[in-house]
Amino acid sequence: MRKVLVSMVVSLFLFWGAPDMLPAQEKGTPKMVLKEQLIDFKDVIEGKDIAHSFEVFNEGDEPLKIEQVKPDCSCSVVSFDRSIPPRGRGKITVKVDTKGFEGKQRWGIKVLSNDPKWKEAVLDIRANIKPILILSGNAVQFTGKNDVSITKEIEIRAGIERTLIITPQLFTLPGKVTWSLQEIEKGKKFKIRLRSVPGASEDYRGFLTLKTNFPEKPEFTIWIIGRFTKQKAVGG
Repeated sequence: MRKVLVSMVVSLFLFWGAPDMLPAQEKGTPKMVLKEQLIDFKDVIEGKDIAHSFEVFNEGDEPLKIEQVKPDCSCSVVSFDRSIPPRGRGKITVKVDTKGFEGKQRWGIKVLSNDPKWKEAVLDIRANIKPILILSGNAVQFTGKNDVSITKEIEIRAGIERTLIITPQLFTLPGKVTWSLQEIEKGKKFKIRLRSVPGASEDYRGFLTLKTNFPEKPEFTIWIIGRFTKQKAVGG
């Protein structure tokens, strides 16, 4: 009888299982899915803001937390939905200021989430920035004897099909450098001629700032550097 009772207890134990041997119920998790990670705006005029909203889906069964969105450039501004419910959808909106950029550019944005299988994703914005103004240079340097006048020229042309108007704004080297602005092709192409004044007794650094009628590029600056050696006096 005793053996029968022991056998029954063992059988029940094996059938129901010990509390710590029961299979753990699988805990739900969020699952981040991005509809797209790269957007290419192709050709964009410098100074124009570009913006895009990336869609984020949560295909898990727990809320998806967007913990941080970190652009790699201070020129980028982001806004985003911090929590996305299961089977829900949210957005990450990125806005980029293209001022000061030229040529093919890429801006990366890191997305940190609580998805255990995809904690960090990267969004990618690309564009080919076309300069609104095309300059042959943005600086001139005068070097040589201080009793000789040196002339430098810079050409400016419009990078877009719009009439360009240029007017002076600020010049910091009067008495050391003279300058003139010539319109080569009406509304499209200009030439700045800068000439050092003979007799400079010391090196100098300054600039010429000019205004334009383009709101995307309201002004631009030409930097001017002078480095001279004094003419040696001829012995008698």
